[in-house]
Amino acid sequence: MTINRIPAIFAFFAGVFIVQEAFLNRINFFLGGFSLYLAFFFAWIIHEDRTAAMTIGFIAGFIADFSPTLEAPFGLWTFVLTVMGFLFSTTLRGSLDFGFSPLSITIATVAGTAVSLVLFLVCGLILGVEFASVTVIFKNLLGNSLWTFILSPLYVPATNVIHRVSLAARDK
Repeated sequence: MTINRIPAIFAFFAGVFIVQEAFLNRINFFLGGFSLYLAFFFAWIIHEDRTAAMTIGFIAGFIADFSPTLEAPFGLWTFVLTVMGFLFSTTLRGSLDFGFSPLSITIATVAGTAVSLVLFLVCGLILGVEFASVTVIFKNLLGNSLWTFILSPLYVPATNVIHRVSLAARDK
């Protein structure tokens, strides 16, 4: 990943973060919420190599730590998304040759968001953050996965186009 892509990636993720915090968090989704930010992140890093995925995970996590509703220590989302960027780039890209079909990207995105939320929960519990009951957490995980799957025809093509725009002419 070239250094010229970092400002564009930062701007794209900051824009998605603002949309998430300003609009999507205000919608009362059935069975929990929907995180466009996480879905956008995982649909993006599927296309990246290991170094770029970790860098993007750090940038996305850093931005996510500025959420006004977050009651976890600063840096927890940075840690979680950097680790998930590494895991996705090494395990998913290394073991699967899925050809970037929309269905495979959707399934990987749903799995990635669910695993990242569980990792955030586990790390938060280790750090002493108090969370809701197990039933509420399970309902939110199920709802987030459901909405990530249902709304994938909207964000997967948009992510693919924005990813191509961020690439340099040599990388295309």
